[in-house]
Amino acid sequence: MQKAYFFGIFPRSERLIDVTREKQDYYEDLLEESVKIAEYQREKGMKIISDPQMTWEDMLRPIAANSEGIEVNGLNRYFETNTFYKVPLIKGKVKLKDGVEGYFLSSRSKVDLISIPDPFTFYCMSRDSYYMNKEGLLKDLGQLLSDLAYRASRSGYSYLILKAPSYGSCSFSGLEEPIKEAIRGIKESFKGEVIAHLYFFRNRSALDFLSNTEVDGVGLDMFVYSIDDARFVGEKGKKVSMGLIDGANTKMEKKEEVLSAVDKVKAPEVYVSNNVDLEFLPQKFALKKVDLLAEIGKVV
Repeated sequence: MQKAYFFGIFPRSERLIDVTREKQDYYEDLLEESVKIAEYQREKGMKIISDPQMTWEDMLRPIAANSEGIEVNGLNRYFETNTFYKVPLIKGKVKLKDGVEGYFLSSRSKVDLISIPDPFTFYCMSRDSYYMNKEGLLKDLGQLLSDLAYRASRSGYSYLILKAPSYGSCSFSGLEEPIKEAIRGIKESFKGEVIAHLYFFRNRSALDFLSNTEVDGVGLDMFVYSIDDARFVGEKGKKVSMGLIDGANTKMEKKEEVLSAVDKVKAPEVYVSNNVDLEFLPQKFALKKVDLLAEIGKVV
């Protein structure tokens, strides 16, 4: 059976967008719709149920807001998209506090997969005014994310996605060892599969690097990476997640073409996923993409 899933933040419905404009406290509304999206996946026959993470304003803010030593202030453009994220400002020694579990849907619905930033991406998207030492900051961010991974595992998640877009726009040269150590800590803390997803930019050096870390698999944005890149990951003995469903375009992919691409890659296991968060689409189109993933997941 072909395995398929989506990762990242799912878009809000038009109704929910209106609610967020009309109310100051809409947390329960976000949770209610999140449960519906989880149930939608189940009804469609998805084998891996993703937490739609609709309570997450961006992939950093819930973590930053529930950590010691981090303040959230100022907006940065999220890579080359029309969205923005609030910048984590490192003002002291970072450590995860209690409270982040409130962003886990697992307390309301049975879900299997959650996405968090990989340590290097968190590092690149933050501003440091405390450590002034790249290795020291990466070490403590790795510990923070390992703690988060442990809590996610304890809460019932069995798949952890490390979102890693920054490898295409931020140099990791000289930081390989602290990144590897941070990923190792996350893997040891999470009792399930850990898959790092590269997207937005093609960086073959990053692909080679992550394929030699302790992640179980590497996900590729197949709109910038190639079939040969996916084969390379498989040859390294890693599972491959092929981001063949475009989260930035309403155009629908054809199931036959997706499966044809999958057949060209040999790996311990090949997944099909979106290439980037589906949050960039109107929800009605994102649901169509989920429908397609569900159909692909039923192929023997």
